[in-house]
Amino acid sequence: MQKTEYIKKFLDLDWTEKPYIFVLGFLFILSRIPLLNLGFGPDPDAWRIAGSAFDLHYFGSYHPSRFPGYPLPEFFNSLIINYGWLATNAATMILSLISVYVFARILKELNIKNKGLLVITYAFLPILWINSTITMDYMWALAFIILTWFFIIRKQYALAGLMMGLAIGSRITSAILILPFIYLILVENKEIKKIMYFFVTTCATALILFLPLYLQYGLNFISYYPKQIVIVFIWSNMAYYFGILAVLFGLILFILSLRKLFENVIKKEETTIFLLFSISLVVLLYIGAPYEISYLIPAVPFGLLLLNKISNRKLFGILCIFLLLNSFIYIGLSSNISPILDKGAVVSDAGTRAQLLNEIENITSNLNNSVIISGECFPIMCYLYELQKTPQIIGFGKNDYKIHWNYEKNEGYIYLASLNEVKYWQKKGYKIYYMGNSATDNTKLNYKFNLNDYNCSNAFLLNNQL
Repeated sequence: MQKTEYIKKFLDLDWTEKPYIFVLGFLFILSRIPLLNLGFGPDPDAWRIAGSAFDLHYFGSYHPSRFPGYPLPEFFNSLIINYGWLATNAATMILSLISVYVFARILKELNIKNKGLLVITYAFLPILWINSTITMDYMWALAFIILTWFFIIRKQYALAGLMMGLAIGSRITSAILILPFIYLILVENKEIKKIMYFFVTTCATALILFLPLYLQYGLNFISYYPKQIVIVFIWSNMAYYFGILAVLFGLILFILSLRKLFENVIKKEETTIFLLFSISLVVLLYIGAPYEISYLIPAVPFGLLLLNKISNRKLFGILCIFLLLNSFIYIGLSSNISPILDKGAVVSDAGTRAQLLNEIENITSNLNNSVIISGECFPIMCYLYELQKTPQIIGFGKNDYKIHWNYEKNEGYIYLASLNEVKYWQKKGYKIYYMGNSATDNTKLNYKFNLNDYNCSNAFLLNNQL
């Protein structure tokens, strides 16, 4: 009986109260420290943000890391980029911790059951854990979205608009959540004036942040680069970040909870409609461009709260355990597809990032008189080993295809190369290397030839050849 009481107390623990607020902060920071010094992140876009910040800091030249631009994290990171990835990753971590505390405050304001469990699940969910330790914009946008939600609940609509504008300045796709937030204002306050406070402040903040992009590119900055995605890729990402057990159990739990969901919608239960509205917009946006599973991050707090509201309390607790477990242990269903037991997402991510830095260090230490077709590693190579002395305008358009030279080692880095370029460099006496499958696959897709057929070597296998 006493054990049951302890569990119930934990499930409804108020993490905003002392001393729990300090315990949560300590555990959060302690869990992130091992990941902060492993480069800007495994995603090449993180290194593009670093490149954008570097140029703004050292050369006074602003260019977006990639279109349509992510001005707020790019501007802010330019202030601390001279301290390296430890500083920029720590900035993301601090903002993520703020989002945890604000999420806990929201749950308290709404008098939500299981608020203790919800906060822990949010704080240590693998996809948020990983993204809170890299120089990417996902957690920036999420933190300001949660702050927007909090200030709307507190009826501070101008502040909410400011936060929404900052969210859009972090990731322009955050703008889709303006509609759910307007709905929330409407049901809490029927005055159009309050909506105008929110909307005008949102637009003004976002426009100010995107003004440098408009002045440079006009409206041409509002663009993106589509790419081919297969269903298997989407499933593997879902399984990696959330765990197969959590994904399957979550789907079953959602189906079992549909009746309760429909009842809440029919009753016009305001929080349920707001949560469902927000999740639906994020998911629809992801379906339209399913390139990264992290695009679903804005739906995470809404999804957790919605499932908590409509599902069985014990079953929801099991789902949270499965989600948290995936940070450390990956549990598969069939050894024919993947190992039944393997490293969890957070452990695996730390290993991948450390290995990547080690491999790139080995490549640059052992190669001379060569051209390296870098593929997705191109912004990493440029940042670390060549372009820190000149502006790094890379990441989109023609600059990704322009070769950059490390003159000390007579070594060139390029994103992709045509067959004529490969033959030209080989005639000049350069050895051609490529960096893994991304380089070979993209070469086949764009230039219709196989690098391995033209005496090109995999740089990641260099250690085995030495």
